[in-house]
Amino acid sequence: MEDMVKKLQKLGFKDKEADVYLAVLQLGEATVSDIAREAKMKRTTVYEYLDTLLTEGLVSKTAHKKRTLYVPEHPKKILRNFGKREALIRKEKEAAEEFLPELESLYGFASSHPAVKFYEGRSGLLEVYRQIAETHTVVYSFFTPKKFYETFSHEQNDALLMRLRENGAQLHNLIEHSEAAKERLRLKKYDDFVKNKVLPKDFHFETDLVIYGDTIALISYRKMIAVLVHDQAIADLQRNIFKLIWQSL
Repeated sequence: MEDMVKKLQKLGFKDKEADVYLAVLQLGEATVSDIAREAKMKRTTVYEYLDTLLTEGLVSKTAHKKRTLYVPEHPKKILRNFGKREALIRKEKEAAEEFLPELESLYGFASSHPAVKFYEGRSGLLEVYRQIAETHTVVYSFFTPKKFYETFSHEQNDALLMRLRENGAQLHNLIEHSEAAKERLRLKKYDDFVKNKVLPKDFHFETDLVIYGDTIALISYRKMIAVLVHDQAIADLQRNIFKLIWQSL
C-alpha cells in the first residue's frame, strides 16, 4: 500500500489524500466513518480530502437510508484530470506569452541603467573571476600576476582559464611588468586562446581591470574588494581604451 501511495503522490496526490482515495477504492461504498477507520485518520481530516476528490471527479457520493455514502469513480478519470491540467497549463502559458511584452518593457527600462555590485574578501574576488570565466566572448584584462598569485593558487588560475576555454572565450592580457609576468609568459598551454602583452616597466597597478560583454570588473588586491559595473557604454569605453593601449605596444 505504501508503494501505491508513493505512486499516487508522483501523480500529484497529497500524502493523506492518496490514503483516503485508496480507502474509498478498497471499500467501494462507504461512510466517512468507514473511510476514516480504513485510512487511519480523523473524520474531520477525511472530509477535507473527500471534498478535493469530489471536485476532481475521482469520487462521487450518494444517499442510502439517510446515510451519505462515498463511491469511487473509475481510476481512468485520473487520466482525464491530466488532460484538464494540460489544458490549464496551455492557457496559463498563452496568458504569460501575452503578458510577457509588458514585463519585458519594464525589464528593458531597468536594464538600461547601470547596475553595480560589490564583493568582499578572497571568496568574493574568486566569485567575480568565476563569473568572468563563464563568458563566451573576448575578455580584455589589465592583469597583475604578482598580486593575483599572492591571493590565489596556480591551480585556481588554471581552473578559471580552462573554464574560459570550455566556453569558447578568448583572453587578451595587458600584464604588469614583473618576474611573475615573465613566468606567466613562459606558459604555452594557453596559447590557443590567450594572448599577452607586457606593459612598460613604470606602469604599475594593484587593481585588475577586466572587461567582458557589457560588464567591467575592478578587483582591488589592496582592499580585497571587487566592483562589477554592468553598463554597455562604460564597458565599450574601457574596451576601446584597452585596444588603443594594446595596439600601441
